[in-house]
Amino acid sequence: MCFLSTGFLALAATYVYAAPALPKWSGTPSNLTYGITDDPTNVVDRTFDYLICGGGLTGLTVASRLSEDPDIHILVIEAGGDDHNDPRVYDVRTYGQAFETHLDWNITSTPVPWQNNTRLDLVAGRTLGGSGYDLLPLLNGDDSWAWEPFNEYMLKAEHFNLPLPLEKLRGARYSAGLHGEAGPVEVSFASGIFAEPQQQAIEASRKVWEGLTRDADAADGNVTGATIIPNMVESDISQNRSSPFTAYVQRQIQQRDNLLILTGHRVTRIGWKDGDSVVAERVYFQAEAGSEVQSVKTRREVLLAAGSLQSPQILELSGVGDPNILAAAGVPLKKAAPGVGKHMQEQTKNSLYLTAQERAFNGSGPPSAIAFPDIHMLLGKNASAVYYDVKAGLPSFAADLERRGLVVNAEATHMILAAQLDNLFKDNAPAAEIFFTITPHSGQLGIDLWNLIVLSRGTCHIHSNNSWDHPVVEPSYFGHPLDLAIQVAASKQGREVYRTDPLAQFVRKKEKPGNADGPEGDDGDWEGWVKSSFTSVWHYIATLAMMKEEFGGVVGTDFKVYGIENVRAIDASVLPIQLSAHLSSSLYGIAEKAAGAIKKDQRDA
Repeated sequence: MCFLSTGFLALAATYVYAAPALPKWSGTPSNLTYGITDDPTNVVDRTFDYLICGGGLTGLTVASRLSEDPDIHILVIEAGGDDHNDPRVYDVRTYGQAFETHLDWNITSTPVPWQNNTRLDLVAGRTLGGSGYDLLPLLNGDDSWAWEPFNEYMLKAEHFNLPLPLEKLRGARYSAGLHGEAGPVEVSFASGIFAEPQQQAIEASRKVWEGLTRDADAADGNVTGATIIPNMVESDISQNRSSPFTAYVQRQIQQRDNLLILTGHRVTRIGWKDGDSVVAERVYFQAEAGSEVQSVKTRREVLLAAGSLQSPQILELSGVGDPNILAAAGVPLKKAAPGVGKHMQEQTKNSLYLTAQERAFNGSGPPSAIAFPDIHMLLGKNASAVYYDVKAGLPSFAADLERRGLVVNAEATHMILAAQLDNLFKDNAPAAEIFFTITPHSGQLGIDLWNLIVLSRGTCHIHSNNSWDHPVVEPSYFGHPLDLAIQVAASKQGREVYRTDPLAQFVRKKEKPGNADGPEGDDGDWEGWVKSSFTSVWHYIATLAMMKEEFGGVVGTDFKVYGIENVRAIDASVLPIQLSAHLSSSLYGIAEKAAGAIKKDQRDA
């Protein structure tokens, strides 16, 4: 399963199609059994089997799977509202309009020196819904996380729609047997698939990057190449987004009486049972800063699904984390877990904009042509020298990461970095994604591009005991020189694709003014351009990494936080390394696998 999540992971929220109106609640006040409510009196001081902190992609997926058992009662607590009727949420064509609104947490990074100390936006949805795989067993010791067994969970989420004849004519390809057929998430090629210049972009890419193949289907796990990828959209003409809400909750919540969602309230911390063992008893929540703090109890477990920036925040506010971080924030220590908030990895994105020739593109999109060059294509004859230079410096780089508090264990980090390096240089994993953008109404063509496997490591930590204070996020952009080298090469060569036939004929000779299409100059000029214009990709991971505890991991392969009996993390924070794939595909797999692990524990109890 490999497909494009239109709008990337940001705002992995909701959209709606023609369907019966959702019940806001069912039951009597203070005794609701299912539905969506924003009234805390309907849940306060009640007891549920599972309390899910966050109503985004993984939270709703797991909630839906667990509620398949009518005897299990689930409460999802989501800080955002029920915005599934908002076109900024359901319409993929409005991508970006929800940023810096009430639909976004408006968290920012630490100052970026190359951009006049600007704090970059770290988009994280605040609304209801919200290759490298074979390295995972090395980090967590569990072979079930390798590509083939893990892919089964991704396929479980997918309902693949075969391309129509017109879509095939315009470049849509697939391989039978590589996609899921019975899952709830609709995956389709764009009904408005562009007649041009997507296929021309792929052809030009193959000329620029020697050896780049035209992939029949990237879902085979061999992503390196160029292809037109299906999207998580409905197959009908609306092409509205197939989201976690519409796929896993919208119909199910009307058919079951054991799934309740509380919106407009933020989980502030976990409350623990008295005693020597660390066992969650309840979670506390608030509607807004200064409002009454209320709580709800769990009969079984607390599941963290607030995302890579806020799941570690909840744990730290609950007294679980690095003792030094907690002490500085004024939070009493409950359980030392030095890896909480560390090992963070985030990608960097640059965008190139060009003016299209005045011609019809014969389609409405969304665009979906992508090239994934490997490191040898990007670095060319310098690749071997770069490999040995980077490899020689990894021990000192890992030691520096530990010294700066970005990772827990330098020796383990060295091993992980070396494995990532070999994945790039020896296994020929994709090093960058080149996503070709088309905006017919403005006559604009372009590229969004980012490095896929980063060696940099960052952190996400609380700085006070106030849950309404955003965490301090230090992504450490370009913290390793290889990350910058990949971004520079991908940017420079990405523009070259637009200057190569047959794609060049679609671009006006007089391109965009200024440096919107990149500089004219050497690698030094390109480096300056990359550093001055990049943004985050919003694919944050690893802040509650699923690694062996001695490596600095926070959760085991059963998703349970080490040393805590009944708290699991089930979101992107558990991924220990970046993968050469779209994150949302992996997150559906994580959620399905987490639900399976929880159900197994129910059976074994």
